[in-house]
Amino acid sequence: MNWNYKCPECNEWGEIDWLKKDDSYRCHKTKETYNPPIPSEQHEAYVDTRKWPKKMETVVTNIKGKKCTVPGCKKDYETLDHRIAYTKGGRTSVSNLFPMCEEHNLSKGEKDYSTWLKE
Repeated sequence: MNWNYKCPECNEWGEIDWLKKDDSYRCHKTKETYNPPIPSEQHEAYVDTRKWPKKMETVVTNIKGKKCTVPGCKKDYETLDHRIAYTKGGRTSVSNLFPMCEEHNLSKGEKDYSTWLKE
């Protein structure tokens, strides 16, 4: 699983192994040493898989709550949903993941969230 983020030194996208995100790196442009941003620091950063790391899920639920985010639903969340489906280019990022109950997640499937909600 790779972690894709914007370098805090030069603002260009970089990619590292998720398990090595706590290591220090040197910016290829500025040569300054930095620690890659973590999910709570850079919401648009993403992993390159459909599945998300537990640390990312914790950030999402801390920000967006632990209830299903479908209007009118009062159930606790059971999974996270890609608002823009992963199969349609949606990234596995804090900004694209939302808490959802299993029933709504299965109903939505691979549809875009706003399209599904209108149906």
